[in-house]
Amino acid sequence: MCKVSAIDFFVCPFTSRNYFFSTLRTMRLRHLIAFFAILYYFAGCTVERAEEHILARHANGVKKTSIWVYPDGTILKRNEWYNDGIKELEIPYEDSLPHGEFKRWTGFGDVAMIGRYNKGKKDGKWTVYYQNKKVEAVQYYKDDHPVGDWEGWHHNGQKSFEQHYNDSGNAVGVWKKWHDNGVLAEENSNCHDMERNDSAEYTPIPGYIKRYGRNCKILEYYECVEGQKEGSYKLYYESYGNPDTTGESCNTAQIKEEGFAESDILFDPHTTYRADGTFIKKIKSSFFKGREKIQWFDENNNVVRESNFITEETDGPVESTGITYGTCANSSTLFCAETSFVRSGLPSGTLDSCTLSFKDAYKKNIGKYPASLRYIKAGHVLLYEEFWAYDDPPSSYGDPTLRASRSFYPDSMGGRMASEGFWQRTHDGKSKRHGIWRNWYPSGILKDSLNYVNGERVGEQFSYDSTGKLTIHKTEAGKNRPVIMHILGN
Repeated sequence: MCKVSAIDFFVCPFTSRNYFFSTLRTMRLRHLIAFFAILYYFAGCTVERAEEHILARHANGVKKTSIWVYPDGTILKRNEWYNDGIKELEIPYEDSLPHGEFKRWTGFGDVAMIGRYNKGKKDGKWTVYYQNKKVEAVQYYKDDHPVGDWEGWHHNGQKSFEQHYNDSGNAVGVWKKWHDNGVLAEENSNCHDMERNDSAEYTPIPGYIKRYGRNCKILEYYECVEGQKEGSYKLYYESYGNPDTTGESCNTAQIKEEGFAESDILFDPHTTYRADGTFIKKIKSSFFKGREKIQWFDENNNVVRESNFITEETDGPVESTGITYGTCANSSTLFCAETSFVRSGLPSGTLDSCTLSFKDAYKKNIGKYPASLRYIKAGHVLLYEEFWAYDDPPSSYGDPTLRASRSFYPDSMGGRMASEGFWQRTHDGKSKRHGIWRNWYPSGILKDSLNYVNGERVGEQFSYDSTGKLTIHKTEAGKNRPVIMHILGN
């Protein structure tokens, strides 16, 4: 039995009439017996055509996915198309598994990728192409996992990367990336965040990762353990200029931040620097005590703010109590945020006083309501406050959650409340809007009154103009549910 596709029709051997008589005329008599024996053998050959079955179509009706199937259910191949009818990919099948040469095309009909499958698994060389038919990358597979040396090139022909794998598909050696100007962009030694493909005993090899700018100057350095960034690290200010062709100065740059990264430490100890080398901030912390001290410095390396945390014994994660601060945008000496922590790594407790650099602009409201977090957003005039607290009585979650949030206009605009809303802890320990949420105009006139249930708008929702006139009244029943709009009277 001969299986043939409908598009690549194949006729069984020796069934052509012309071929039959031309062969008779040229063959010698002693070959006739063998000829008729062969003809008799193929007389029982029947032709089966594979038919196309469309599995999906694009929104415009053009076929998107189809398979070619023989009458006995055997799959010949699978095709994908773009919505303009151009073929996107073709995968041959054998025994219902991808097997043979795989091809992918661009939307312009140019070859984008060529590879091979072996019984359903990627195998051998796979090549990726740019639209101009230049090679973008060469990859190798064995039993569906990467092996050998992978390489890639930028559109201009400059090398873009190299990667290395052993026969088990695990990353090995030093991986590299390059900028399109030929300058080294990254060097990675055993800092690959990948799962290992074998169960053999493995001794982690410490590694590192370095990243460089287009002028070859170093930008980042991290130590790694088991593929994760862990250990000392350094970040550098980016500089510009021509690359050092000798490479001697590529690992020298102005330090921006340095510290120690440890997955089990909530607040990694580190020091940040200004571009002139003076300190901005120092954080002292440890695995056993968590945060211990945070210091902020002015341009002359004088301490301008300091936080000291008290660590308490706990059966769970390290818990500390103290207050920390945040600088304003584009400033290292002005402070636009302050947060209280009580036996937690999350905000909690109440700020007894305010140390914001612009606190005098909000005298009417600071301290009026309990606040665990107080801040001024960049580009905004409002003062924002959040109150975080533990459950009462304490729940099994253990951590404090957001309970209420408010914002206030500055005294120069009347100093009234701008918004107020309430939150509720969900079953997963997070906070969602729950209850009445209101916003006001600077004049004190109500702007809108909204009702939330477990993070979704439910119930009556009202909006007003600056004169206090009702402009919108609707009834909602949650996300993606019908909304009832009420007609307002004159």
